[in-house]
Amino acid sequence: MLCALVGGACAAEGAGAEASPQSIVVTGQRGTSAWVRAESKHVVVLSDAPRADVARVVEHLERLDALLRAYTDGYRMTDAATEPKLRLVYLDDERDLDRVAARRPANGIALFRDCADGTQGFLVRTSPLQDIADDKLDKAPLDEGLSYVSLAYARNFLYRHTDVRRPSAWIEGFANYFASVRFGKKQMVIGRIPPGVGRYFTFLDQGRRYNLDYKDVLGPNPLGDLGGSRALAASMEFEARAWILAHYVLGASERRQKLGPFLNAIHNGVDPAAALHTAFGLDIDDVSSTLWRYRRTAVEVKRVEQMPGARPDVAISTMSSTSGNFMLADAALKACPARAQGETLLRTLTTDAGAVPNVEAGQRALNRARVDWGDAATALPWLERMARRADADTDVLVLLARAHLKVARGLDAGARDSHLDAARASLARAREREAGSGAIALATLDLSLLADSQPSRAALDGVIAAWRAAHDSAPLARAAVLAYCYLVDAPHAEHILRVLAEDQRDPETAAWAVQFQRRLDAGLTLAAIATEMRQAPPAQGVSDWTMDQLSVMHDVEYNAGLEDAQGVITQLMQNPDQTKALQNAPLTK
Repeated sequence: MLCALVGGACAAEGAGAEASPQSIVVTGQRGTSAWVRAESKHVVVLSDAPRADVARVVEHLERLDALLRAYTDGYRMTDAATEPKLRLVYLDDERDLDRVAARRPANGIALFRDCADGTQGFLVRTSPLQDIADDKLDKAPLDEGLSYVSLAYARNFLYRHTDVRRPSAWIEGFANYFASVRFGKKQMVIGRIPPGVGRYFTFLDQGRRYNLDYKDVLGPNPLGDLGGSRALAASMEFEARAWILAHYVLGASERRQKLGPFLNAIHNGVDPAAALHTAFGLDIDDVSSTLWRYRRTAVEVKRVEQMPGARPDVAISTMSSTSGNFMLADAALKACPARAQGETLLRTLTTDAGAVPNVEAGQRALNRARVDWGDAATALPWLERMARRADADTDVLVLLARAHLKVARGLDAGARDSHLDAARASLARAREREAGSGAIALATLDLSLLADSQPSRAALDGVIAAWRAAHDSAPLARAAVLAYCYLVDAPHAEHILRVLAEDQRDPETAAWAVQFQRRLDAGLTLAAIATEMRQAPPAQGVSDWTMDQLSVMHDVEYNAGLEDAQGVITQLMQNPDQTKALQNAPLTK
């Protein structure tokens, strides 16, 4: 039934979407921390949430991942054979997001950070997760926190595995559509209204005014010049209208088959409104009423059998109580913090991790901070000792290589050789463990430029291979553009430049893409391209926030109540009701 649901594209995608995990392997030690590490086929999750909920959320993400692959089969671009696992942090306390992002927006509930070392997601557990019986999947209350987890993961999946960057309404609609997917033992339900979107529909059904139409929703700036309470309400209206559009397209097989031409037309410069009319026959002036009628009369919740295949395995490792103290700091450092935050973490870790020199997690975080924000040479002794272990992981090997490269940049050419050789050996070992890593590819390109003054063919091929494995890193995309240019492959370079130029999350990289396309059109020498490779991309990554929609709705409803009250007061002042006048006014002596 599911193959029919997604247009027959799911034959080979069933590895993660079945019943409870085949096995949960737990390893650990005495005096454990609340922090655990959970690993499955596609994700590595660090979490301080209860272990049972960590296992449930990883299982849910694996099932969701398989479903998303089925639904994007016609336009997914990445190479699954070399795909790196996605790093996620599942927090038990929403306030810990403030320790990761210095400027968390109001109502921010989940964050994905796009950095040179790869993308990392921060998700939040808001309440204990409950198993749902198959016959209750379409009626049981939707767990709000799990909906935000699913929404954030689905949005990042589009960025990670496809080149879709606009219209933003499709990305948000797609993410909201899968926010409400729920899995039982043998069945799953697709198409339910997400909690925040449903609450906004209730708000509108009470007679509240609209702020947007689909000309706005499909445009480059959906909220336009709206401000204050209207902008807040419009932000939820945008999510609701995007959800209806996605439900309309994804809810019927004949419309799903037209999705690819719709997205391709927009990528090739066709106006989204015109592309919508060509693909789905929806006229921009009538689409609002058409989709609102669809919402009231034709929205269908589908209950289907889950895809067959092996159950997902989840391996959970516990950590010592001392190690757990450093997990969030290390994750924050991996999320390419701003300079002030990075230097603060370095000072804090110098004291805290310095007091426990035998705690590996503390030393790892401290030496990462030294490489990124301090004196990389001071990190070399510990990193080299860890790298000598036969089981040294990719993270340590890449960090060691970056430390050697940073030290080498400060030396004369004749004194660099030993550091360059050490970096080369460390990256070679890392590549054996994780061939598709963007961090390895970027470090290898840096090494090649530093050692030879020009990129080697192997370094260029490595960057391109890493880009084919995951498309959600702007620094890697930028490097892939330059690699293709150096290899005189303009079509591939120009395709990625269009992807970057269309990404509204990252204005700085989008501006670079537009400017570099102009330079490419004018003609560039290989020397000029190599010079551009040496220009480091912005150190601070891009933040992709998911909003707590129910909290936003609370604010929207509160503001609407204030406006109603103000309207009543104004009306009474203009047209006082004499029957309600105060008959016995108080007297004062």
